[in-house]
Amino acid sequence: MRDSGVMVSDRDELLAQVAYAYYLGGEGLSQIAKRLGRSVSMASRLLQEARDRNLVDIRINYPLTRLSDMEAEIEERFGIDNAHVFTQPSRIDSGEQLYRYGSLCAASIDRALREADLIAVSWGRHVNTIVGNISAGPSDRQGTVVQASGASGALGDDHDGARIAQRLADRLGRSARLMPSPLIVDTVHVAEVLRNSASITSVLDLLKRADVLLTSVGAPFSDSSGLARSGYLSEADLRDLREKNAAADILGFHLDRNGEFLDVEINHRVIGILPEDLRRIPNVVLAVTGTDRVAAILAILRGKYCNSILTDRATAKALLDVVDQPFSSNRR
Repeated sequence: MRDSGVMVSDRDELLAQVAYAYYLGGEGLSQIAKRLGRSVSMASRLLQEARDRNLVDIRINYPLTRLSDMEAEIEERFGIDNAHVFTQPSRIDSGEQLYRYGSLCAASIDRALREADLIAVSWGRHVNTIVGNISAGPSDRQGTVVQASGASGALGDDHDGARIAQRLADRLGRSARLMPSPLIVDTVHVAEVLRNSASITSVLDLLKRADVLLTSVGAPFSDSSGLARSGYLSEADLRDLREKNAAADILGFHLDRNGEFLDVEINHRVIGILPEDLRRIPNVVLAVTGTDRVAAILAILRGKYCNSILTDRATAKALLDVVDQPFSSNRR
């Protein structure tokens, strides 16, 4: 069988040659295209495919600078096991800040992921950039990466939970178990039917046995809200959430400022692991930055849904500034 004139068995060799010519040979896309007898756009697509298939592993090893005093204060005040607070240079744009954050987070949790038998992973830009910076290479352990909630495809493939779970599995040499459902369905009845189906029940049961879960948290009324950008929240949903004083969304579920599960219709239409089940997972890692998410982070900490946090200095400072009472350390 042929694919664009190239034997399928030779595809990886072609992609590797294109990547070598571009990254190590110093050739431009136009030179590569001319040599291959292809268009520049085709050469660009081949280069992107090489990256997507992990034939190219581009990493910038930023110096791992952490703020130990601030980390210790967060751990003590909120009763969590691990806080990682990274510095960020002020003179870089938001895109580079996010990439740098992902690189530092990946270096910090790489070992925990490789030592886990069962890894659960959610969706969104923070989780995506961390997974994209995990070193490619098989782990000593055989295990599974599980998608923690339904597909949030409206955000784009790169931020979607299924894509992220498969990408992490490929990087660690693991199998992937995906959630065959949208993140939020149209009615409560449809959600109940799906949750009771064998294909989804089996994934939800697997998630409850996870060793590590990597997730983020959203602020429902912030411009950075992934759910809002995805179009999942209608005007009626937003009114309902405002009336109930929603402060955070995690894995698609909305919580109040104390981390309590809100009795709003949209919460009953979400397909994924429930927030209460997060407390049973030994290591829930919350990856989040942004001072607009401080109230959301507090809700997660008050609800005892995580025991590790990965953040930056500005977010950590804002978090500590609004808290004047220590938290109980009893997560379960």
